[in-house]
Amino acid sequence: MNRKVTVLDYLEENYRSIAEKTAVSDESGEISWGELRNRSLALSEGILSRPDMEGIKIPIVIFMEKSIAHVISIYGCLYSGNFYVPVDINTPEDRLRSILSTLKDYRVLTDEKNLEHMKNIVEDKDILLIGELLSAVSEDSDFSATKKRLKLLTDFSLMYIIFTSGSTGTPKGVAVRHRSVMDYIESFMDEIGMEREDVCGNQTPFYADMSLKDLYMTLASGAELCIIPTRFFSFPLKLLQYMEEKRISYCMWVPTVYRIVAQFKALSKLRPSKLRTVCFSGETMPLSVFEYWRENYPDIDFWQLYGPSEITGSCSFYKVDNRRIYEDIIPIGKPYRNTGMILMDNEEIIPLSDTGRKGEICVYGSCLAAGYYNDDERTEASFSPLPGELGYKERMYHTGDLAYYDSEGNFVFAGRADYQIKHMGRRMEPGEIEAAAEALDGIDACCLIHNKEKDDLILYYIGGASAKDISNALRAKLPSYMLPNGYRQTETLPLLPNGKVNRKELDAIENEKGKEE
Repeated sequence: MNRKVTVLDYLEENYRSIAEKTAVSDESGEISWGELRNRSLALSEGILSRPDMEGIKIPIVIFMEKSIAHVISIYGCLYSGNFYVPVDINTPEDRLRSILSTLKDYRVLTDEKNLEHMKNIVEDKDILLIGELLSAVSEDSDFSATKKRLKLLTDFSLMYIIFTSGSTGTPKGVAVRHRSVMDYIESFMDEIGMEREDVCGNQTPFYADMSLKDLYMTLASGAELCIIPTRFFSFPLKLLQYMEEKRISYCMWVPTVYRIVAQFKALSKLRPSKLRTVCFSGETMPLSVFEYWRENYPDIDFWQLYGPSEITGSCSFYKVDNRRIYEDIIPIGKPYRNTGMILMDNEEIIPLSDTGRKGEICVYGSCLAAGYYNDDERTEASFSPLPGELGYKERMYHTGDLAYYDSEGNFVFAGRADYQIKHMGRRMEPGEIEAAAEALDGIDACCLIHNKEKDDLILYYIGGASAKDISNALRAKLPSYMLPNGYRQTETLPLLPNGKVNRKELDAIENEKGKEE
């Protein structure tokens, strides 16, 4: 039996069986599986040819736009025996420096377009330029350095680090091993599947863990990954035209994108003819949006997926019943095989028979991340010992999400146990945004609230700063998706007896106001 040890074994398999088939396409062109494999190997060989890269395994930050070159960079890093860290090229400098500080020892892989920007942040010796590395390797190379490094890789080797929001103002680096991604691939393909003939339309940035579905399910199935230009997601008709032109059959997007199409009734103008599978994750799908898509595609498959970054992609799935009328919310379903999910009410495990009782979702199994990179304290806080009756010295991850069981044994999402926010499909800690705002002149105190009806971030604050000044200052500190959508200046913030801001009271005020508006 040819056992797969790392995700690269899937790429090698495609190289042997479908080398000429298109693997990845973007606005500039396309690349076959054979070309993708060979260029990734060449990049790896270029990386390993540097004297400073000999005999080490370190994080390689990928700093470039989402593209075919970005995909080559991912596999090139993996072939070199290192692990990759995808970063948004629009990341504010302060946050980028915080990420690099957490990584400590690293290299940055970038392209000519972003080279000068990186030179202002890191030392020249730590920069890897993709064009130079590829051109330094001859066409008849036997890739000997890469082959040597591959022998040292196991399924326990780190594969990537994705940074998420942190409550203290410091981003958290979720570190994931090859085994976890391979387990996710196997689980997804068993339950949901993807065919070699599919064209998967990518929406999610590669620095977000939702992109794992696009990258690695197309890798496992041999389907085509079609990178849709980001700008099209603001123009529904152009998006649908691109889908039709590229014959996209498979979509795994955040509900926000489906919502935009529904708001503009765009499917009445153009209905992509090849679409057969629609997955939504990152947040629960609003029923009105789902109904719009189901009306236009009554015979295709719809799937609700659930899972935070710390459990590698998604841990549960639910195939939506196209004939069922859902009254309030679509369930997030049941765990994949080889994934454990339980509901905890303090120290008590809620039994499946206790329907309707809310508890925190906790997840265990090989899907779990290795932890937060170089951050033992936060790792220990979020990953705790699994109750003894469920396993021996295993860990589980506390998601902070609440859910309950329905009569069919499905998990039904019921909000957050803490104050973490889901905005536009992304999880974020209000504390990181608040820390950035409170560091500004003219703000004495603040509290971020999520307007759930509009999916807006609203910053309540005390101080003399104007909303315009705060907004302009935060743009230099936070990524665009974390910027508040509105600002509410106030003389006081409601407090709890312990002196902390009463978030629940502000939340009630904001969301009741949202309903009235």
